[in-house]
Amino acid sequence: MKNQILLFICIAIISCKEGKKPTYENIEIEQIGPDPVVHESLTEEQLEKIKEIYNAFKEVYPISLQETIKNFKRDHHPDKEIELWSAMVTSYKKASSKNKGEDLLEKRKEIFRLILMRSVTSEEDVLKNLDLQTITKTEAKEILDSYQIDKKPIKIETH
Repeated sequence: MKNQILLFICIAIISCKEGKKPTYENIEIEQIGPDPVVHESLTEEQLEKIKEIYNAFKEVYPISLQETIKNFKRDHHPDKEIELWSAMVTSYKKASSKNKGEDLLEKRKEIFRLILMRSVTSEEDVLKNLDLQTITKTEAKEILDSYQIDKKPIKIETH
C-alpha cells in the first residue's frame, strides 16, 4: 500500500451542545497518536485473550506481544476492545485457513486489512474504498459477511 494511506476511519467529534449531531471526517492514520496507558495491569483472562489475538495476527500485524498488551492497556474499556479484536480473529481465521502457505502471505495481509477496516467503518464503505490486490470482490464480501460486530467509529473528544 502507498505511504500516504488514507485509513477510512469515521471519527465522531463529540459536540459540546446538546442535540447537535456529531460530525464525521476522514483523516490520515499518521495524524492519530497513541493514547496514554490507563490500566497499569490487566487480568489473567484479558491477557490470555490478548495472547490469542497476538498469535492470530503476528504474521500480518508484526508488533511484539508486549506492545500488543500495552495497546490494550491504553484503552479505557479493554474488554470491549478485546471483544472487537476477537471477532476480527474469528473472521481472519476463517478466511486465512483457506489461504495457507508462504506464497499467500500477501493475501492474508490483505484479508487482515479488510477486516481491520471493517472494524471501524461500514461494509459498504470498505468495499467502495478498498483497492483489492490479491482477493476478489466475491472473497472480500464473504470475509466481510463473517464479521459479526457492528460498526463502531473511533470517538475523539475535542475540547
